[in-house]
Amino acid sequence: MKIKEFFSKSKDKISSNYQKFDFNFRNFLNKYILIIVAVLVTALALTARYLVILFPTNDVAGIIFSWIRNIQVVGFKNYYTIEADYSYFLLFIYAIISLFPTGKEVVVGGYSFPSIWMYSIKTMNYVNDILLAIAIALIIYHLTKDKTKSFISYCIILCLPVQFANSALWGNCDSLYVMLFAFTLLAILKKKDWLVWLLFGFTLGTKLQAVFIAPLLLYLCLTKRLKFYKCYLAIAGLFITFLPTWICGSGFVKPFTYFFTQAGKWKQLTLGCPNLWHLFYIDNTYYDFVNVGATILGLVLIGIFFAILFIKKIKMTDENIIKVAIFLISIVPFFLTHMHERYFYFLDVGVVLYALLSKKKIDLSLIVIMQISSGIAYCHYLSGKYFIEALGEDSVNIATFINIFVLGYLFINLLKLEKEEPKLVKVADNQLVRCF
Repeated sequence: MKIKEFFSKSKDKISSNYQKFDFNFRNFLNKYILIIVAVLVTALALTARYLVILFPTNDVAGIIFSWIRNIQVVGFKNYYTIEADYSYFLLFIYAIISLFPTGKEVVVGGYSFPSIWMYSIKTMNYVNDILLAIAIALIIYHLTKDKTKSFISYCIILCLPVQFANSALWGNCDSLYVMLFAFTLLAILKKKDWLVWLLFGFTLGTKLQAVFIAPLLLYLCLTKRLKFYKCYLAIAGLFITFLPTWICGSGFVKPFTYFFTQAGKWKQLTLGCPNLWHLFYIDNTYYDFVNVGATILGLVLIGIFFAILFIKKIKMTDENIIKVAIFLISIVPFFLTHMHERYFYFLDVGVVLYALLSKKKIDLSLIVIMQISSGIAYCHYLSGKYFIEALGEDSVNIATFINIFVLGYLFINLLKLEKEEPKLVKVADNQLVRCF
């Protein structure tokens, strides 16, 4: 009898402990399931990236690695003396990489290089990919307070095929400046003006593509959502990127020269970028007046769309700011000359924000559409073949028309947004007048 009682009590205790464990485990899953899945998605995304990490392209294995070799020749402290068209801040990072012990070089795709260099550069890209996904998730959460949508946005950004190709295959760092854009937008939403300007200056000192966000910052200043007088902090952000060069012994002016080096390097109206000028592509290498005229026209067109939105007096809610930002940032590479295939990276990411904020399920298709567009643009560089081989370079025009559709769709929907209500202001004789 005692034995039966013992087993009965043991069974009850085991059952009780199991139920307690089951209850606690379910509560744990309910509380942390999104974080757990996000970690798994991150692990899978990084695994996929590291599987192809040694994939070489000329941009990395041919150009950047040659800069690192040149830095080894002149010495770490003289890294700023080599000929390169990147910012001196990025060159400083490559100078650090030049100090790593290299060991035996690997040969991949006809390129010979120390594997540690490829691992270092692409790992930095992967970190930027993750930070970008975090920034987008934080923006979504700020606007919706919806953890599920925030989680979905994080996973989508990490799994976008074109963005995977950009960092993992091409080895480019477009996610760097777009990540900084995303955190700048988050700072705007949180009304941290000092951080907005600081990030803008830092981005400008890192990548010249920082100019893409300039029209948005001007728009926010004119609509009184951003304090212009704090723009001096942009100089502080810029000088932070210049510090390594100055500390290593360069003259004061030296770090500024990269702006002119990059701006004057390319003569083509477009370098495979599916923008306006790809529709009118001509070999203008020897015709500077074509470059000047097209650039001026591009700036005028940006100004026209800017003016239309400003006259529209869109109500500056947080969600509307993001929608205006997606459009204003994206029209810059569409209308400006000398743009590369990759420069719609922000629009690729921006449509994820737009789709998850939209009440229309059809807007989710914008994510797929932009992946197709950018995929067409990337195709020739990464595969050596055009999207439609028979059309050659003209096949990129398909992507141009897709971008026209997406930007047109965004613009039309911006014009439908709620207007800012005019405020009544007292003037002389207690009269009230409307003032925006």
